[in-house]
Amino acid sequence: MGLNEQSRLLGIFRSMNKIPWLTPIEDWTRIPSVTLFLSLACINVSATEPDLDFFERKVRPLLVEHCYECHSSEAGKSKGGLFLDARTGWQVGGDSGPAIVPHEPDSSLLIRAVRYGDPDLEMPPDGRLSTEQIRVLEEWVETGATDPRDGSIQKEASSIDLEKGRQFWSFQAPIASAPPAVQDTAWPKRDIDFFILSRLEAAGVQPNPPASDRELIRRIYFDLIGLPPTPEQLEQALNNPSETRISSVVDQLLASQHFGETWGRHWLDLARYSESTGGGRSALLPNAWRYRNYVIDAFNNDKAFDQFIREQIAGDLLPAESDKARADQLTATAFLVMGPKNLDLQDKELLRMNTVDEQIDTVTRVFMGLTVSCARCHDHKFDPIPAKDYYALAGIFRSTRTLKRSNVSTLTIRDLPTSAEHKQAVETYQKKKKHLDSAIKQQAKKASTKAEKEALNELKQELAALTDRQPAPLPKTLAVDDEETTEDYNLCVRGNVHQLGEKVPRGFLQVISQNSEHQPKIPEGQSGRLELANWLSSPNHPLTARVIVNRVWGHLFGEGLVRSVDNFGTQGDAPSHQALLDYLAVDFMQNGWSIKRLVRQLMLSRTYQLSSSLTPASANVDAENRLLWRMPRRRLTAEAVRDAMLSLSGTLQVKEVECLFPNAARNETALQKASIDIDQLVNPPLRSVYIPVLREEGLNPLLKAFDFANPSFPVGRRNRSILPTQALFLMNDEFVMQQASKAARLLQQQHPGLDTEQLIEKAYLSTLARHPNTEERRLALDYLKQVDAAQRHEAWAQVFHSLFASIDFRFLR
Repeated sequence: MGLNEQSRLLGIFRSMNKIPWLTPIEDWTRIPSVTLFLSLACINVSATEPDLDFFERKVRPLLVEHCYECHSSEAGKSKGGLFLDARTGWQVGGDSGPAIVPHEPDSSLLIRAVRYGDPDLEMPPDGRLSTEQIRVLEEWVETGATDPRDGSIQKEASSIDLEKGRQFWSFQAPIASAPPAVQDTAWPKRDIDFFILSRLEAAGVQPNPPASDRELIRRIYFDLIGLPPTPEQLEQALNNPSETRISSVVDQLLASQHFGETWGRHWLDLARYSESTGGGRSALLPNAWRYRNYVIDAFNNDKAFDQFIREQIAGDLLPAESDKARADQLTATAFLVMGPKNLDLQDKELLRMNTVDEQIDTVTRVFMGLTVSCARCHDHKFDPIPAKDYYALAGIFRSTRTLKRSNVSTLTIRDLPTSAEHKQAVETYQKKKKHLDSAIKQQAKKASTKAEKEALNELKQELAALTDRQPAPLPKTLAVDDEETTEDYNLCVRGNVHQLGEKVPRGFLQVISQNSEHQPKIPEGQSGRLELANWLSSPNHPLTARVIVNRVWGHLFGEGLVRSVDNFGTQGDAPSHQALLDYLAVDFMQNGWSIKRLVRQLMLSRTYQLSSSLTPASANVDAENRLLWRMPRRRLTAEAVRDAMLSLSGTLQVKEVECLFPNAARNETALQKASIDIDQLVNPPLRSVYIPVLREEGLNPLLKAFDFANPSFPVGRRNRSILPTQALFLMNDEFVMQQASKAARLLQQQHPGLDTEQLIEKAYLSTLARHPNTEERRLALDYLKQVDAAQRHEAWAQVFHSLFASIDFRFLR
């Protein structure tokens, strides 16, 4: 027992005025604790204070002896944040919440701990209390846990220093500086190039020469539309005047429908796009395609990126100028719904909070490059993000309806605007069908005579005819809505949804919200999603523009100026050219948040147009190419490899498509393999962006082999593995061989008058956008000369197969 504790006990006894023999004793601190406790047991305390008497005689000594060593302010210890030397200590509780619920021992953590019924919660740790001691604590709690100790406790405050955190580069607003001066003023084409060349000159590194026009045009085609240029397109571009050659190609492809299909797919990686939920009973999402096509159209129409953000976070809360705009805005909110979910989970509060956590993680990673969900159980270990900030965001998403919670929960589906005529047609059809169904059911009960059977058949034929004329179903989309009750949420102790701590007002990250103007208030009765969307898309936000500019740079240059494209926190990579990143971010915001303008700006720079060849002298200084003295060689995306083969074989169907699920499958709630031909579904003659993505199985094998993005979490930068299995796949896969055979047939059909050497030229131009070198030409000629007419097609198929399997086919120079 500590000295202060003994003094407090002495004060109580003196105040009782019933123990005169205590008065002469001058120093009670010399009496052993055990002796003092034994003395206390004999004291005749007034019967008017039985609860206090019970606490002082039995409970306090027990706590002092067995608990204070680890859970008292006097001992300087509070394991798990729990203090037991003051009433407020057990009321506030530690990391696991309040330790005692008065009158409810079974609900009290302290009682559960001393009972030793939970292997994860056993106190004291050095041995179980006796049955009598446990019963003392249980009785104390049952009678209301009377506790006279008014002392206060000093809870450990968050160690996060927000002011210090705001000094980190990514939490400060980007400031555009003027392009730096350079010695070689003739080299830069764009402002970007001044930033790059300045660093190169300071390091004494010479930039590479420009790529050849053929290499550059092929690079641009794949980067912008994910398809190779045809020999005719290549020739047309090469015939343009040199001063406008590249800009003409860039402008032409930026206007192509294929631009949105390629750049929309980049965004779908971040949106964890899938057409099934995953989880225990994986449900199909037959309306997911609407979000996919919304994204493709947004990139094709160059929707301002700040508006793109607002629509995906709070589209349902925005004003709409037309039914089309309203449909787009509702569909855009599927961004919040797309994540994986275990709809079978029976702990509905946990399911709800897991959904919120997934939304917080996605929104903060995608738009801010921060791992905020790390603060679910405790303050962020590395970034200045307290757990309270996490729960401030959690309140916003808990006030958002994403799920309809039931035995097997379902996602929120909302009606899209449609014409009055369409609604009437569907209503009329449903009434007629209901009437016929009822009539058939009644007629079937009495269909015993020939006439009655004929009447039944006529009704069935009428139903079949009605079904053939069935109007299109009313359009629906995955979406969110505000909950009926929108409110702040509690901090969950250690992330446990069943251990609630203090209430946290809805809001945003404090490290970024440095003033009230940048911390908008959430109106009563609203979720706060609209305010969150406006906060994220504000030009005052230090991260949003930087993150998307860095993502675009990464897609064009192989890696971002910040290599960790999804992490701009303290554990992420530092920017290689921060001044350039800030310049581009500010320029991006000042010029309408236009993705197409940004892409064009980067592509027309000298830096983008450099050769990818390795220069030993430069590599000796900057082996990792962080100074960007050359263009990195990059492997094509999985989609580009597949789509290029389909294009070269002449089988690619160029069109925007909707849902590819068969009608029977669209009406199912669970994914049943029996009703879906997976192989047929995932390998249509369409651009790969339209292939259904199923979380649990069924990924197209070529996409899987070449590092397709995992749809269960945001992916800002795909893996870029180079494995022997990839080469073996291209050598042995049936799809690859089929496309090679079709490409060979198409070549000979399109050019019947050309000789073998000329056809070899065409084959190389179409697949690699270059002529064969001397050795390649000789090998192909020698091989083709050895076959007779009957084997000619198969031989040409082998030529194309070898081209498809080559490194030059799947890499950009």
